[in-house]
Amino acid sequence: MIKYILFDLDGTLIDFIKGEKMAFIDTIKKYMNYIPSDLECKMFSDINEYYFNEFKEGRMDRKTFHFNRFKKIYEYLKYDGDIINSNEYYINSLKYQAELYDDVLDILNYLKNKYRLFIASNGMTSVQIKRLEIANINNYFEKNYISEDIGYNKPDIEFFNYIFNDLNDFDKDKYIIIGDRIDSDILGAINSGIKSIYLNRNNISDNIIPNYEIKSLLEIKNIL
Repeated sequence: MIKYILFDLDGTLIDFIKGEKMAFIDTIKKYMNYIPSDLECKMFSDINEYYFNEFKEGRMDRKTFHFNRFKKIYEYLKYDGDIINSNEYYINSLKYQAELYDDVLDILNYLKNKYRLFIASNGMTSVQIKRLEIANINNYFEKNYISEDIGYNKPDIEFFNYIFNDLNDFDKDKYIIIGDRIDSDILGAINSGIKSIYLNRNNISDNIIPNYEIKSLLEIKNIL
């Protein structure tokens, strides 16, 4: 019987793509006195995703990931800018980008008295904690398990082992993770032996199969 629900944050509860775009626009406006186009915002998003995956897979550290994303986008924009300060400004701006998807509060209210809820997120602790506060959903969760604190990223089994140890409950049948990424949330569930619900808002096909697949968080009511 499920007792613990692990919620991913970005792309599951908070609209990361929208927040990423707004933080990038804010940063470029400050440093270049220019509002980037949608195409340029998409370019940054793609660059950010590429280097995030390199970091997540352990091929570079967080500092290098952060440096490279602005180095690459500034090369594209032909701007010889302050990469380090630009990145710091972007991170600070991102802290305040915390728009919830429309189905979030409904499902959290449905689940809160039935299960123990936790955040399980890859990311920077200061950013994720601030965004939970701004979105006003931090009180739904008993604890936030964030990769920067844990020292491992999803889908590494050690990320999940940390949670099992912290809760002092190793019965994996009691756990389920809900997330929007096959490569971290669902693969992490498979690696650690727990159940998963794949939130596939954009109807993406993949060979890795979750226990359940939904298009809206409200469909969780049919599962839990």
